[in-house]
Amino acid sequence: MVTTQIINGNVYVASLSDNQGASTGSIGDDTIENVANKTVEIHSARIEYTYLNELKDRTFKSGGETDDTKPIRVTDLKRIRKVIIVTGVLVDDESESATIKRDNLLTMGEFNRALSLVWGNGNYRTLFTPNLVNDQFGVFIAKQIFKETAGLIGANVLNDPQPFRKINIEMQFIVGLDIVLPQ
Repeated sequence: MVTTQIINGNVYVASLSDNQGASTGSIGDDTIENVANKTVEIHSARIEYTYLNELKDRTFKSGGETDDTKPIRVTDLKRIRKVIIVTGVLVDDESESATIKRDNLLTMGEFNRALSLVWGNGNYRTLFTPNLVNDQFGVFIAKQIFKETAGLIGANVLNDPQPFRKINIEMQFIVGLDIVLPQ
C-alpha cells in the first residue's frame, strides 16, 4: 500500500478501483492510500468548476401580444453536466519524474473507469470519488493537454542528476456516475 500525503494547493487524480470496480485504495482526511500507486499529484494554478444545465426556451404569441410583450416559457430538462478544468504543472520529485506522471495520466484516461479527484484538506477539501453503493460521483478524463519544452531532457543529456523538469498540464474532467455494463 502506497500512501500519498494530500498537500494544500495541489490536486490529486487517483485510480482507486480495478476495471471490474473492486476497491484498490481509499482517501482519508489528509492521505490517499493506493495499492497500485495510481495517484498523480498536480501542482495546481487554477481549478474551474462549471455547472451546465440544459434549458429549452420557447416564445408563445397569443391574441393581441406584440413581439415585445410575448412571454418566454422555459423548460428545465435537468440534463446537468458538471465539468472541472484543472490547470497546473507536473514536476519531478523523489518518487516519480514529470514524464512518468504524464504517462500515468494518459494511461488512466485510456484504461481506467471513474477516477477520484481531490484537493484541499479538512473542511476545505473537495472530493469526487466513485462509490456506486452511496451514489457518489467520480470523474472521467475528457481532455488532457500537456505542454513541455522539447529537447530539455532526453537521451543526450549527460548531467547527473538531470535538470529539473516540469510539464504544464490542462485537464478537463466530467463528473458522473460510473455505469457498470453487464459482460
